[in-house]
Amino acid sequence: MSQTPGMSLSPRVWLVPIFTALLGWFLIPRYNDHRAIEFLLLNNRSALLLTSTPQGLLDIDDALVSESNPARTDGTFDHERCARLHNYLVAYGWMANHEREVDDLQELLSRPSFFELERGQLPMHRFNPELISFMQSIIDPGYKDGLFYWVGGVDMSLADWIFFQEDENFMARKERFVILHGSWVEIGSHNVGLVFDQKRNQAAMPIVMENLDSILPVEDHLDMWYPLETMLTNWIHMLRIGKVTASPAEREYPTAVERLGTWTWHSYSAAQVDSAVVAMNRLSAAIEARMPSKSLLSVPRESPLLTDAELDAASVAEECFIRSVLTRVKTPRFKFIAPGLEVPHDASAFAARQKFTDVPRYLDPDWSRVAPPVLIFANTKRTINFNEEIRWLFFKHRDPIPYTDQDPIPVGLYSEFTHRGEYDVAEEGFRLLLPFTFRPDWGKDGARKSDGGLVSEGLVSELFQFGYHPFGGEWRPQRLERLMDRWRELVESGVWRVGKNGVKGGIDKFQDADYGHWRDYWIPPDW
Repeated sequence: MSQTPGMSLSPRVWLVPIFTALLGWFLIPRYNDHRAIEFLLLNNRSALLLTSTPQGLLDIDDALVSESNPARTDGTFDHERCARLHNYLVAYGWMANHEREVDDLQELLSRPSFFELERGQLPMHRFNPELISFMQSIIDPGYKDGLFYWVGGVDMSLADWIFFQEDENFMARKERFVILHGSWVEIGSHNVGLVFDQKRNQAAMPIVMENLDSILPVEDHLDMWYPLETMLTNWIHMLRIGKVTASPAEREYPTAVERLGTWTWHSYSAAQVDSAVVAMNRLSAAIEARMPSKSLLSVPRESPLLTDAELDAASVAEECFIRSVLTRVKTPRFKFIAPGLEVPHDASAFAARQKFTDVPRYLDPDWSRVAPPVLIFANTKRTINFNEEIRWLFFKHRDPIPYTDQDPIPVGLYSEFTHRGEYDVAEEGFRLLLPFTFRPDWGKDGARKSDGGLVSEGLVSELFQFGYHPFGGEWRPQRLERLMDRWRELVESGVWRVGKNGVKGGIDKFQDADYGHWRDYWIPPDW
C-alpha cells in the first residue's frame, strides 16, 4: 500500500509486519515444514491475482525486461514481476486457443492458484518463500495448452537428483534446483525443461538431459543462466514478432513438433524480414559513410539488391526468408561488405555461384517444404572442398548428393537450409563458410560461440554462431540480422577499416577471432 507524504502510520499498522516477521522466524526453523510456511501464506491468495482485472493480465509492458527496465542483478527473485509475465503468457495462449475475448479472462482469474491446487502434494518446506509466493500468484495453463512452445503446464519438480554434480545443492534442507515447467514429451525423451536455481535465483532451459552439459557446472556456464523475468520477456518478444504464434487446437499443422500445445513454431516471420532488411541497410550506410563520396558506385541506391526475376534465374525458392530480404534491401554502393566478401552486383555471376539451390532433394510428404541455402556474399578467390560438414549443413540424410569430396565449394555467407516443419528451425539464420578452421585447443584466446564454448575442431562454419540456446531450443543457427548488426559494430568501432571499395582486408581477417580477438567475432547469447 502506498503512503501519502506526511502521513504517519498507527502503531497497530506498523507492528503487524514486525509481528509477522518474528512469528515466521520462530515457526519456520522450529517446524521446518509446509505447515509453518502455509500459516504465513495460506490466506494470501496473492494481491496480484486478487486485484487483477482481465485487461490487467494483458497490460505487462512495464514488466518486460529492457535496457531502461533491466532485470534484477542483486541475486534476488523478482517473483511478482515474473508472475505477471507468466500469467500474460497463460492468458494470451488461453484466449487464442479457445477463441475467447478479453472480458472472458475473468474465468482465468477465478481459478485457484497453482499453490492452492497443489500445496497438499508438494514438499513446501523444500522451496524458498519467494518461490512459494510465485506459486501463489500464477495460473496453471494446464499441460494440453502449455505455457509456451517448449514447455507445458506448471511442474515444480525437485531436481537436485538431476544436478547431482553440483556442490552445495542443499540449502538449509531446501532443494536448490526446481523444474518450473517440463518440456514437451514430443520433443524427445529424457525431458527436463525450465529449471530454476533457488541459490542464485536464475533460470536455464535444458530441453532434455543430453543438454545438461551446456549449462553445467553452473559457475562455468553463467551465460546460460538468466533471471526468470529475462527468460519470459524473450518468449513474449518471440510472440510479438510472430516467430511463435498461438491458435485454436483444431488448426492442425503438418508435423507434431511444429505445433506443441497451443503454440506453433514458424521457420520465420514477416517481422524478422523487416528487421533483417533494416540491419543490412544500416550496415551499408555505416560503410558508405566512411568511404570517399567519389568512390561510391553509381548504382540506384533505392533499387533492391536483386529482383525476383534474378533470383528465379538463380533457382532461389519462390517464397522464403532470403528472397524476401534480397528483394527489399537497398543496393550497397560498394564492393566489399565484410573482409573478402563481395556484394552481388552481377546477377548472372550470383546465379552461377549457387551450388545448392537447384540440386535434387528427397521430398518426403511430411517434409516437402524446402528452403535451399543461398550464397549471399561470396569470396570469389577461395573455395573449400565438399566435406561432411557441408553435407550436414546443406543436405538431409535421404537427399541424393551430387558432389564428391574433391568438388570445390565457394566460401562466404550462406542463408540457412531449412526443411520447414521440423523442430527448432530458423530460416532467418545463416552459415558463414570459411576457407580455414580454428584451433579449439588455443584456450581462452580462441574463437568462441555465443554460449561461451570454443568453436569445434575441424569445422569451418561455427564463427558467429550460437552454440546452445539459453532461452529455448537447442542448435538452430544465429539470426542474419544479428550478424549484420555485429558487422556494423565492427565497422563503426574501427575494428574493420573501410576504403574506397568498402570494407578492407581479405577473408583471412576472420582468423583474428583465433588470435586474442574472439570478442570482436562473438555475438552475445540471445533467443
